Amino acid sequence: MITIEFDMDETLITILDNTGECEDVSVLIYDDYVHIRQYNEKTNRFDVITMKPEMYLKIMKAWKLPEGTYDLVMKEEL
Repeated sequence: MITIEFDMDETLITILDNTGECEDVSVLIYDDYVHIRQYNEKTNRFDVITMKPEMYLKIMKAWKLPEGTYDLVMKEEL
C-alpha cells in the first residue's frame, strides 16, 4: 500500500510493507531536497538518506533501464 499526501511545501509518500516484515518507508519531497527515511527499532530513530530531487528522479528512471552505465541528463522545463 502507498499513501501520498500534499502539504504547502512538502509531498510525503509512504510505502507500507504489507507483510509486516519491514518498517514503512517515507519519501519527503521538497523543492531543494528529498529525504528517504525508515524507522530503526534498534536505535529508536529514523535512518535518513538525503539527496537532490534530480538524484531521486534518476533512481526512479533506473528501475526501467537494463544493466549498464548511464549518464542521465535532466532537462529544464520552460
